[in-house]
Amino acid sequence: MSEKLTRRCNMDKTIADRLKEARNKIGMYQEDAARCMQMSRPTLSAIESGKRAVTAEEIRDFSSLYHVSSNWLLYGDNHEETAKIQRLGKYYQLFSKLNGSEQNEVISYMEQMLSK
Repeated sequence: MSEKLTRRCNMDKTIADRLKEARNKIGMYQEDAARCMQMSRPTLSAIESGKRAVTAEEIRDFSSLYHVSSNWLLYGDNHEETAKIQRLGKYYQLFSKLNGSEQNEVISYMEQMLSK
């Protein structure tokens, strides 16, 4: 598929499509995402299927949860965001396989790296 056609397909996606894509790419279940967003799983399902509108505050919160820009959720077509989502998906999958103390070690290590 040509880059122009790929770009056009990305622009044709809805916010609901991009929310579901971002969640799936990081390997997060709807139940987990809903809990993080403090909403029910049926509410998240309705948002992802386009049956319920998403608020500006929810866009901000989804953006933070999925580590994507609000701009990408609203408008799409950002290759950097796609690569970032794929990396975060891998991180999430690996991290979720660790036990609680191992997860805390990883978090401490990351905090040390960021404080340098």
